[in-house]
Amino acid sequence: MKKQSSFQQTPPFDLRPASVEEAGLFYSNDERDEALGTVGHLRMDFGSGGKGFYHTWWPHNGDHFNTPEFKEALQEFVDAMRQSGPLKNLAAMNTYCWHNGGEISENDRVYGFVAETEHYRFCLRCTPRPGDYQGYLYCYDLRQQEMARQEKLVGRVTYASGEQQEFCDPQRYLQTIREELPYRNTTGFRYETLTDDPAVKKAVDDILLDVAGEENPRRTCNYGLTEAGKQALRDAADPSKPHTYSWFVMTDCNTSKEQIHRALTLDGAIQLYQDSDRPEKRLGVTKDEIATVDLVCFLDEEQVFFEDYRKLESFRNDPVIADAVETLHQELDGPEAGLEMGGL
Repeated sequence: MKKQSSFQQTPPFDLRPASVEEAGLFYSNDERDEALGTVGHLRMDFGSGGKGFYHTWWPHNGDHFNTPEFKEALQEFVDAMRQSGPLKNLAAMNTYCWHNGGEISENDRVYGFVAETEHYRFCLRCTPRPGDYQGYLYCYDLRQQEMARQEKLVGRVTYASGEQQEFCDPQRYLQTIREELPYRNTTGFRYETLTDDPAVKKAVDDILLDVAGEENPRRTCNYGLTEAGKQALRDAADPSKPHTYSWFVMTDCNTSKEQIHRALTLDGAIQLYQDSDRPEKRLGVTKDEIATVDLVCFLDEEQVFFEDYRKLESFRNDPVIADAVETLHQELDGPEAGLEMGGL
């Protein structure tokens, strides 16, 4: 049985003992830094005499969350713990841990304590023995943590009973809709898709239309882009960045015989386009795996060069595309355009 602490907590920091289940918050975990909103951690020791105070700051998440506001909150917390808490000196830490518990490691005398403010969580790991780093303070931004959680939410479902479920796993969200939708009139089942992932949004519509006995005529590309996709599209229009170009040839578009030949060079695409005897074919390019445009099409024995690339941000000021269009005109804009070799 631990004795009641004789240390007075300094408002607004209510330091509580951690549970074993919270042990992960007191150690570095790069894979969870973004989700946890980790600002960084402070490593501390009391020196050889046990009464000094030496510390080193280790940033996490690229030090992006280490704002003046955070620095002020961190300073206030450390000052409070130095004045009347476990960071006063080694003897004080030892006494504090003995009175308050918070063991997070079996048989190793490692203790954890948690304090929260409106915007931050401070997780103080104490090892009250000479010869070690006696303190590690892990700092988390609760707002960044919530933003990361919201960004990962895929969808939410509710029922007439008031029950609510939130999903981060797309497949579980879709499966729940698939299973619950037939009973919506009796259960009051409702769903809300929160992600901007086009594949998930299309899959939801696929389920709804399937229940109605219909097929979804829309492709995934008709459902827009994620925020990451929008940024990638902006990058594709930036002439200062390096770019990749993947040429393609498509035949029999929007029919059951449709075929797409991707990852071609420009010369390879021109050759394949010229060699194809399909009545409908088109040649285009995908830039940076995000932006696509058709440049030329052969249909009803007529060849048409598209001008869409002049209007699209990703292509209109791109010298590689301008040179490619000129090459296409030279190679294809002639009396033999659209005919196979030997077709004359």
